[in-house]
Amino acid sequence: MKNLILPLSLASLAGSVLVGCPSTPAGDDAGPLTDAAMSADDAPTAPDAFVEACSPVDPICQDQSISQLDFFDTVSSAAITEEGETAGEFLTLIDATGGGMTPTQSYVYARFTDAGLERVEISDEDSLVSSDWDIAFRRFIIRLNSGVGGPSCVAAGRTAPGTTFESLTESPESLTYRTEQYFTEPSCDLVPDGSGLGSPATALSSFWTYPGCVQMTGNVYVVRPASGRHVKLEVVSYYPPANQEMCQTSDTVPIPSGGGAMRVRWAFLD
Repeated sequence: MKNLILPLSLASLAGSVLVGCPSTPAGDDAGPLTDAAMSADDAPTAPDAFVEACSPVDPICQDQSISQLDFFDTVSSAAITEEGETAGEFLTLIDATGGGMTPTQSYVYARFTDAGLERVEISDEDSLVSSDWDIAFRRFIIRLNSGVGGPSCVAAGRTAPGTTFESLTESPESLTYRTEQYFTEPSCDLVPDGSGLGSPATALSSFWTYPGCVQMTGNVYVVRPASGRHVKLEVVSYYPPANQEMCQTSDTVPIPSGGGAMRVRWAFLD
């Protein structure tokens, strides 16, 4: 099939039928609904004290996660590849395609290590009782292992607007860290991200917006894994680089779009 460049009106239709692009998450700056749905942790703690306090807690709403988030009991075989060439910094390609717009595969699970983002061989259902993973990817959804997402205490905070990856050299003292709270307690109602696709409002939902395709917002986050260290993180693309650049400049993407070939730039801050 030849690549087709869709105008905005047709790209909007393709978002739900052909391309697999969601619409903009609800709220100002693609995320206040997400932020409001999540509880704040205490002020940043010393890593050793944080690790000591981080004990596994079974997440609530496990049945709802399995049924409403299309969880699977088999491990995804999708790859994670390190592409970065800058010392102390990683550019990680995650195959988050998940089998298409209607997922047929588990999320891709990983943990942050000094050697890069390391795949964790685990299924969706097992992820709810495992502290081995930090972060998971599928399509445009990124989940952390905390709150309703898993038994660990991985948390994230979105830095101030205008913060660049290069300028962030330490975790801001005033940063609010949030765990996954995309189900309400005790009713287990899903808190949606506003895309209209029934996807959850996760701690990192505001990495994208949708003017006609999945554009990157440039938001920079600090993720705090269970190790107590701090990771600065920016999702730089949802499509292959050339297609992402087209989306950023013209609100359109070719067909096929390559959606779900996610690239994440990250580095440890301590």
